[in-house]
This record gives sequence, C-alpha cells and structure tokens, in this order.
Amino acid sequence: MNGRLGEVTDSRDSDLTDFSAATILWTVILMFICRLGARRQIQFVMDCPNLVSFLKLLSRQDDLHKTPHGDTARDLLKRLPFHELRDVCTDLVRSMIENRRLEGFRLIEQLYLIALDGTGWLALGHESSTFTEGCLTTELGNGQTLYYRPVLEAKLVTQSGLALSVETEFPENVSREGLSPEKFKQDCEQKGARRLLPRLRERFPHLPICMLMDSLHANEPMFALCELLDLRFLTVLKEGSLPTLYREFYDLVALTPENRKVNKTPKAFREIRWIVDIDYNGRKLHVLECVETDSQSGEVTRWLWVTDIRILPENCVALVEGARQRWRTENEGYNVQKNGGYAMEHAYAKTPNAAKNFYLLLQIAHLLAQLFECRLGGKKKVSSAFGSLRNLAARLLDSLRTLCPLQGKEINDFLNTQIQLRLDTS
Repeated sequence: MNGRLGEVTDSRDSDLTDFSAATILWTVILMFICRLGARRQIQFVMDCPNLVSFLKLLSRQDDLHKTPHGDTARDLLKRLPFHELRDVCTDLVRSMIENRRLEGFRLIEQLYLIALDGTGWLALGHESSTFTEGCLTTELGNGQTLYYRPVLEAKLVTQSGLALSVETEFPENVSREGLSPEKFKQDCEQKGARRLLPRLRERFPHLPICMLMDSLHANEPMFALCELLDLRFLTVLKEGSLPTLYREFYDLVALTPENRKVNKTPKAFREIRWIVDIDYNGRKLHVLECVETDSQSGEVTRWLWVTDIRILPENCVALVEGARQRWRTENEGYNVQKNGGYAMEHAYAKTPNAAKNFYLLLQIAHLLAQLFECRLGGKKKVSSAFGSLRNLAARLLDSLRTLCPLQGKEINDFLNTQIQLRLDTS
C-alpha cells in the first residue's frame, strides 16, 4: 500500500506542502474505515497526538506533526488523476489473486466470479452548476430537471461474503454542443459496461472470469463483447429482456424431464431445471432455472439465468450457487457503503475529479475493512463481540486516539510475523 500510494502523481509545489500524498491518502482511508461520514470530521476527531503517530508509521513521513485538514485532502484529490487510485484498488485484488488467497472461491472451470452492477452515487438536485457538468439528467413530473451521477462497479464476489472492487466506471455525458435534443444520447450503464469490460480484460489478460450480470445486460451486443474478450457470463433472464429465448425455454423444458435435479439444503428445497443449446441469433445459449422453497416459511422464489457455460447434472448446483452471488454487490457492496456508515452518497467534494477520488478511496477502505473483519473471525463473530460493524469501527477509532502508539521496532516485528487470514469465515 505505501509503495502504491507513494507513486501517485503529486503536482503540488513540494516547497509549499507539509504532507506527503501518501499521508493525505491514508488519512482519507482511515476516515472511511472509521466511518466518520464527512471530511470535516477529520479535523475534529482525527487530529490528536496518538493518531498522528500512527499516521506517521503508516505513511513513513517522519516530520509529520499533525493530521491533514479535510480541505487539504480535497485539494490533492482535485488534482490527482482518478484512474491512478482506480489502478491501486485493482492492484490490491490482483495481489490477492497472484498470492492464491482466493483460490477456494472459484466456480467450475476455475472461474473467478465478478459481479457487474450499477447504482446511484450522487443526487445533485435541480440547479445546474459546475459540479453538474457531465451529470446524467432526468425530467421529473413537475417539470424540473434532476442532475445525478451513477457509478458502475465490477466486484469480485465470494460465497463467504467478500465483495472486492476490481474496476470502476463513472457514466457521464459528453458535451452536447452542436447536437439537437433528438440526436443527443445520454451515457448509461450499458455504455459504461462496454468501456469497463475491455479495461478489466486488459488488467487481467489471462484470468478465467465469469461475469455475473443483471437482466439489463441480457442482449446480443453484451454476449458478443463477452465472447470477444473471452469472458464467460451468467446473466439474469427476464421475459422482457429476451422474450423469444424466455418462451422457448418454457416450451422445451416440459419436454426434457431428464434435465432436472433436486437439491436440498438445511434452509431450502431447490428444483433445478435447464435447457442447453438454444439457438439465439446464431449463438448457442443455455438457460438455467432454480425454484427454491424456504424450509420454514414455505415461500417460493424463482430465478432464471442465461449463460454460455454448458449446463450438466454435475455442475448445475454449482452454477446456481455462483449465479446467486451477484446480490453481494448490492448487499455487501453498495448497501454497506450507503447505509453502513461509509456515507457513499455524501458529496465529499464539489468537483467531479475530487469526488471520484473520494469514491475510489472508499473502495480501498472497504476492501481493507473486509480483510480486518476476516482477521477478527468474520461478520458473525464481530457482531457477537462488538454488536455491529459500526461499533467495531468506533472501537478502532477510539483505540487509535487513546492507546499508546506502537514504536517503529514493534511495527517491524509485527510485519515480519506470519499470520493467517481466513477469508472464508462463513
């Protein structure tokens, strides 16, 4: 981390700066890990001698004597090219893959599961300003225009509950100068996905990947792009997205009773059905259905996916388990970041580039926080010991503020001690 954070572009005048770029970036990361919710909290909560000593060890800035102000962080992030922090987040996950820390979470054919999903990030109201340049817009029923910024994430997900950001795309509008309203087309999640996936494959050229996508991406252009990039896919299938394929599945599945498997778990009863080699625009696709009945409530839920992975009796259960991990992007990812204290929807800066960099530092902080939770035994043990993950963050902040900081020798001795980090705490 120190090596990567120290390599970012720092265009400030070194003679006029008191803090290294690494010190400022670590300060923001700690702000997110401790779930302070706003950068102004840095000066009120984090500026204390013990925490400054801890920051000095993290960033290796020996002359550090105070915590950077939140406005100082904003000024650096306003200048820093956001793709550099995006690359840092990607490289953190790459190091875990290269060191085989995630081997046990692969799907059949040794595929890593990467879920692709978008969400609303910032809603900026109705007034146009410099910050709303490039924003997507929508017309409300009262005639007002709402400006907003979405984000598209590719997260490596695991059955143990990890959701690690590997690539980020910020859909935004280019200049509409010279274009009539009829010819101007807004950016969107689908267009963003077509930019993100080539970049993902470029960063991981030989990694076997299965993309988990929602029904928005169940279309021929996305299937063709995945084939071109050698990406397998498991995509939610709804009647409205591919109506002919949807109907053909139900016409054929009644004629193939052999393509059925029952799977019982302690919590549910599953009936799995599938059809292979359905022709769609000259492409052979396979459709998988899972009808699950809850053992306690009796509630019935049905899922349907389309995939380019051939479905067999031996792999159908694993495919269902893998496909259902897509929801972790929304639950362990966006939901935690929006409602779990990270305040993802808070505007940490009023310039687009700085806002993007704050968002990317949030992703880095969330990744580190997930590893920290694993080190403590996982979410269940943390909740049992501390009451909640928010309480854990509060206790961590309290420790950083009040406990005597470790000295350099103690830090080095700890770093030279091998520890075991169990990523599967489920």
